[in-house]
Amino acid sequence: MPPAPLICDIVLPEVERQLSADAGLWPNINGFFIVNVTKRRKPAATWFILLQGNSVQPIITKNPKKVQGIKKRKASTVNIRIEDSDLLNFITGGLTGIKGYVNRRIKIRGDLVLAQSLENLFEKSGGRQRALEFVKKNEHTLVLEKAKL
Repeated sequence: MPPAPLICDIVLPEVERQLSADAGLWPNINGFFIVNVTKRRKPAATWFILLQGNSVQPIITKNPKKVQGIKKRKASTVNIRIEDSDLLNFITGGLTGIKGYVNRRIKIRGDLVLAQSLENLFEKSGGRQRALEFVKKNEHTLVLEKAKL
């Protein structure tokens, strides 16, 4: 049986698609987020989120070359480390950024206030709804993954 796909590899491209389709969702945030996703505490994926205000399309990618050299303004960098399953809880609203940080389920290096603004991005772009749809479509896969833990 092939390994289950990472939740981040399904949900984050959908968030980017939603943002690409509707410029009204672009947040007025200036920041560069490096999201290190783990699976069973081992590195699994790195995602880059570049936000440059509400006049520039946000970029969400796994390709670091896609964000290099295109920053129009100086942006603070925030490093986030999160377990793939916690990312789903974070995007769906089951785990708030503050609760995850306090409980050490989300580790943040950099501007905490800027990191908290990422939660609003997922909410505005329909990330919560998309994540819930993912859970419904892949419930059997998620149950199998939890059984392996």
